[in-house]
Amino acid sequence: MVRKIDFPHLSDEQKRKICAYLSIGCDRETAAKLSNCSHSDVLCEMSRDPVFAVEVRHAEGAGELTHVRNVQNAAQDAKNWRASVWWLERHSPERFGRRDVGTVTTRQLKAFVAQLVSIVIEEFADAEDRQRLLDRFHRLVRTLDQLILDEVGAPSESPDTVPSNLLEHSTQDEADSFDDDSA
Repeated sequence: MVRKIDFPHLSDEQKRKICAYLSIGCDRETAAKLSNCSHSDVLCEMSRDPVFAVEVRHAEGAGELTHVRNVQNAAQDAKNWRASVWWLERHSPERFGRRDVGTVTTRQLKAFVAQLVSIVIEEFADAEDRQRLLDRFHRLVRTLDQLILDEVGAPSESPDTVPSNLLEHSTQDEADSFDDDSA
């Protein structure tokens, strides 16, 4: 028997504190700790209370905006060029972030998955088997997107997602052209 875990509801005071901490730049985990609850409690409350979920995202945006403005103001002075570099590295890490040797980017990983999908399309003669495996690849890519988003605290959409029309590709050349589009 599977038991459902029932997370406690957050009080109005806890919700207010969480949003206040988020608005000055704390992450959700820190805001939860400072409000005497867990990160899981916050996530559960957000799923139960859509108004709170909107308030959380708004508070996070407000906190980010404050810091982005500070960086923009610093970057106005040419001697503070590092502020612009810092912003680029944080804003678009796939394009500008520092990487250790051997690091695989999200884009590279998704290009690899695209090549695997192309192989599946070419090698599986049975349409039902092929479709079942392709559906599993789609779920895998969605899981990958969510893991990446959870790791970086990004918004709910990823610009590097594998296009849904990828399943229509039937040759390696087409998969290669997808790789070129993703680069």
